[in-house]
Amino acid sequence: MSARREYALTELLPKFEISELDRPICLQQELGTEFVVIDFGSGMGDHATKLAANNHNIGVLAIDVHTVGLLQVAEEATRLELTNICTHHGDGMDVFKNWLQFGSIDEIHILFPDPWPKARHHKRRLISPLLLEMAHNLLKPSGRIVFVTDAEDYFESAKSIIEEFGKFTITLDDWEIPVTNYHQRALRLQHKISQLSARKS
Repeated sequence: MSARREYALTELLPKFEISELDRPICLQQELGTEFVVIDFGSGMGDHATKLAANNHNIGVLAIDVHTVGLLQVAEEATRLELTNICTHHGDGMDVFKNWLQFGSIDEIHILFPDPWPKARHHKRRLISPLLLEMAHNLLKPSGRIVFVTDAEDYFESAKSIIEEFGKFTITLDDWEIPVTNYHQRALRLQHKISQLSARKS
Protein backbone atom coordinates (compact mmCIF):
# COMPACT_ATOMS: atom_id res chain seq x y z
CA MET A 1 0.00 0.00 0.00
CA SER A 2 1.31 3.43 -0.94
CA ALA A 3 2.06 6.03 1.72
CA ARG A 4 -0.85 8.11 0.46
CA ARG A 5 -3.28 5.20 0.77
CA GLU A 6 -1.92 4.31 4.19
CA TYR A 7 -2.46 7.89 5.36
CA ALA A 8 -6.00 7.93 3.97
CA LEU A 9 -6.77 4.61 5.66
CA THR A 10 -5.35 5.43 9.09
CA GLU A 11 -5.88 9.19 9.35
CA LEU A 12 -8.66 10.32 7.01
CA LEU A 13 -11.23 7.52 6.72
CA PRO A 14 -11.75 7.10 10.50
CA LYS A 15 -12.94 10.72 10.67
CA PHE A 16 -15.89 9.86 8.41
CA GLU A 17 -16.67 6.33 9.64
CA ILE A 18 -19.95 5.82 11.55
CA SER A 19 -19.25 2.42 13.13
CA GLU A 20 -18.18 3.84 16.49
CA LEU A 21 -21.13 6.22 16.92
CA ASP A 22 -23.83 5.57 19.51
CA ARG A 23 -26.84 3.76 18.07
CA PRO A 24 -29.39 4.34 16.76
CA ILE A 25 -27.47 6.97 14.78
CA CYS A 26 -29.23 10.19 13.81
CA LEU A 27 -27.54 11.13 10.54
CA GLN A 28 -29.36 14.46 10.47
CA GLN A 29 -27.61 15.39 13.69
CA GLU A 30 -24.24 13.98 12.65
CA LEU A 31 -24.24 15.67 9.23
CA GLY A 32 -26.15 18.85 10.04
CA THR A 33 -28.78 18.34 7.33
CA GLU A 34 -32.47 17.46 7.31
CA PHE A 35 -32.32 15.55 4.01
CA VAL A 36 -30.24 12.35 4.08
CA VAL A 37 -29.28 10.00 1.25
CA ILE A 38 -27.64 6.59 1.58
CA ASP A 39 -25.42 5.57 -1.34
CA PHE A 40 -25.55 1.80 -0.87
CA GLY A 41 -22.59 0.25 -2.68
CA SER A 42 -20.85 3.55 -3.35
CA GLY A 43 -18.06 2.05 -5.48
CA MET A 44 -15.32 4.59 -6.19
CA GLY A 45 -17.37 7.27 -4.49
CA ASP A 46 -18.04 9.46 -7.55
CA HIS A 47 -21.75 9.85 -6.86
CA ALA A 48 -21.52 10.25 -3.08
CA THR A 49 -18.85 12.95 -3.14
CA LYS A 50 -20.42 14.93 -6.00
CA LEU A 51 -23.83 14.78 -4.32
CA ALA A 52 -22.40 16.08 -1.05
CA ALA A 53 -20.21 18.72 -2.72
CA ASN A 54 -22.96 20.10 -4.95
CA ASN A 55 -25.74 20.01 -2.33
CA HIS A 56 -24.64 21.21 1.08
CA ASN A 57 -28.20 20.80 2.37
CA ILE A 58 -28.02 17.05 1.69
CA GLY A 59 -26.27 14.59 4.00
CA VAL A 60 -24.74 11.51 2.41
CA LEU A 61 -23.77 8.14 3.86
CA ALA A 62 -21.51 6.18 1.50
CA ILE A 63 -21.45 2.44 2.18
CA ASP A 64 -19.18 -0.09 0.51
CA VAL A 65 -17.31 -3.29 1.38
CA HIS A 66 -14.28 -2.29 -0.71
CA THR A 67 -11.61 -0.07 0.77
CA VAL A 68 -10.25 1.78 -2.27
CA GLY A 69 -13.42 3.69 -3.12
CA LEU A 70 -14.01 4.81 0.45
CA LEU A 71 -10.43 6.03 0.69
CA GLN A 72 -11.17 8.14 -2.37
CA VAL A 73 -14.31 9.46 -0.65
CA ALA A 74 -12.28 10.37 2.44
CA GLU A 75 -9.57 12.09 0.39
CA GLU A 76 -12.01 14.10 -1.72
CA ALA A 77 -14.20 15.03 1.24
CA THR A 78 -11.12 16.18 3.13
CA ARG A 79 -9.87 18.19 0.16
CA LEU A 80 -13.23 19.91 -0.24
CA GLU A 81 -13.72 20.27 3.54
CA LEU A 82 -17.09 18.55 3.37
CA THR A 83 -18.96 18.09 6.63
CA ASN A 84 -22.13 16.57 5.12
CA ILE A 85 -20.75 13.15 4.21
CA CYS A 86 -19.89 10.05 6.22
CA THR A 87 -18.94 6.47 5.41
CA HIS A 88 -19.26 2.86 6.44
CA HIS A 89 -16.62 0.38 5.35
CA GLY A 90 -18.46 -2.92 5.54
CA ASP A 91 -21.73 -4.67 4.89
CA GLY A 92 -24.60 -2.25 4.38
CA MET A 93 -27.11 -4.83 5.53
CA ASP A 94 -25.67 -4.56 9.03
CA VAL A 95 -26.21 -0.79 8.97
CA PHE A 96 -29.79 -1.25 7.81
CA LYS A 97 -30.69 -3.67 10.59
CA ASN A 98 -30.38 -1.48 13.66
CA TRP A 99 -27.67 1.14 13.29
CA LEU A 100 -29.84 4.06 12.12
CA GLN A 101 -32.97 5.73 13.43
CA PHE A 102 -36.08 4.35 11.78
CA GLY A 103 -38.05 6.78 9.61
CA SER A 104 -35.06 9.11 9.17
CA ILE A 105 -33.78 8.51 5.62
CA ASP A 106 -35.05 10.37 2.55
CA GLU A 107 -33.49 8.34 -0.25
CA ILE A 108 -31.50 5.15 -0.76
CA HIS A 109 -29.51 5.05 -3.99
CA ILE A 110 -28.52 1.65 -5.37
CA LEU A 111 -26.57 2.27 -8.57
CA PHE A 112 -25.29 -0.56 -10.74
CA PRO A 113 -25.05 -3.21 -8.01
CA ASP A 114 -23.41 -6.55 -8.80
CA PRO A 115 -25.98 -8.34 -11.01
CA TRP A 116 -24.74 -11.83 -10.09
CA PRO A 117 -25.66 -13.04 -13.60
CA LYS A 118 -25.43 -16.80 -13.02
CA ALA A 119 -28.76 -18.30 -11.95
CA ARG A 120 -27.22 -20.10 -8.98
CA HIS A 121 -25.99 -16.73 -7.64
CA HIS A 122 -29.28 -14.81 -7.96
CA LYS A 123 -29.90 -15.27 -4.24
CA ARG A 124 -26.92 -12.94 -3.65
CA ARG A 125 -28.56 -10.04 -5.45
CA LEU A 126 -29.11 -7.01 -3.26
CA ILE A 127 -32.77 -6.34 -4.05
CA SER A 128 -34.64 -8.81 -1.87
CA PRO A 129 -37.64 -8.84 0.47
CA LEU A 130 -35.24 -8.60 3.43
CA LEU A 131 -33.55 -5.45 2.08
CA LEU A 132 -36.92 -3.92 1.20
CA GLU A 133 -38.29 -4.52 4.70
CA MET A 134 -35.27 -2.87 6.31
CA ALA A 135 -35.33 0.00 3.81
CA HIS A 136 -39.03 0.54 4.44
CA ASN A 137 -38.31 0.86 8.17
CA LEU A 138 -35.53 3.39 7.58
CA LEU A 139 -37.25 5.62 5.03
CA LYS A 140 -39.32 8.64 5.95
CA PRO A 141 -42.94 8.70 4.77
CA SER A 142 -42.76 9.06 0.97
CA GLY A 143 -39.02 8.34 1.04
CA ARG A 144 -37.73 6.28 -1.84
CA ILE A 145 -35.25 3.78 -3.18
CA VAL A 146 -33.61 4.63 -6.51
CA PHE A 147 -32.37 1.53 -8.37
CA VAL A 148 -30.28 1.64 -11.56
CA THR A 149 -28.78 -1.29 -13.47
CA ASP A 150 -27.53 -2.24 -16.92
CA ALA A 151 -28.55 -5.89 -16.42
CA GLU A 152 -31.99 -6.20 -18.01
CA ASP A 153 -32.94 -9.47 -16.31
CA TYR A 154 -31.92 -8.08 -12.93
CA PHE A 155 -34.06 -5.00 -13.51
CA GLU A 156 -37.13 -7.09 -14.31
CA SER A 157 -36.48 -9.37 -11.35
CA ALA A 158 -36.01 -6.43 -8.96
CA LYS A 159 -39.14 -4.72 -10.25
CA SER A 160 -41.16 -7.89 -9.66
CA ILE A 161 -39.77 -8.32 -6.14
CA ILE A 162 -40.65 -4.72 -5.25
CA GLU A 163 -44.15 -5.06 -6.70
CA GLU A 164 -44.74 -8.30 -4.78
CA PHE A 165 -43.45 -6.70 -1.57
CA GLY A 166 -46.39 -4.33 -1.83
CA LYS A 167 -45.21 -1.40 0.30
CA PHE A 168 -43.69 0.78 -2.42
CA THR A 169 -45.08 2.64 -5.43
CA ILE A 170 -42.88 2.26 -8.50
CA THR A 171 -42.12 5.05 -10.96
CA LEU A 172 -39.86 4.54 -13.98
CA ASP A 173 -37.23 6.85 -15.49
CA ASP A 174 -37.80 9.84 -13.20
CA TRP A 175 -34.25 10.41 -12.00
CA GLU A 176 -31.14 11.86 -13.64
CA ILE A 177 -28.53 9.10 -13.44
CA PRO A 178 -25.11 10.44 -12.38
CA VAL A 179 -22.19 9.69 -14.68
CA THR A 180 -20.14 7.36 -12.48
CA ASN A 181 -17.41 4.97 -13.61
CA TYR A 182 -19.96 2.16 -13.84
CA HIS A 183 -22.36 4.31 -15.83
CA GLN A 184 -19.60 5.21 -18.29
CA ARG A 185 -18.66 1.56 -18.64
CA ALA A 186 -22.27 0.60 -19.35
CA LEU A 187 -22.49 3.28 -22.02
CA ARG A 188 -19.23 2.13 -23.65
CA LEU A 189 -20.56 -1.42 -23.78
CA GLN A 190 -23.82 -0.09 -25.24
CA HIS A 191 -25.85 -1.72 -22.48
CA LYS A 192 -29.43 -0.69 -21.88
CA ILE A 193 -29.63 1.27 -18.62
CA SER A 194 -32.84 0.90 -16.64
CA GLN A 195 -33.98 2.70 -13.52
CA LEU A 196 -36.88 2.86 -11.14
CA SER A 197 -37.91 4.74 -8.04
CA ALA A 198 -39.72 2.82 -5.33
CA ARG A 199 -41.48 5.30 -3.08
CA LYS A 200 -42.64 4.26 0.38
CA SER A 201 -46.41 4.04 0.51
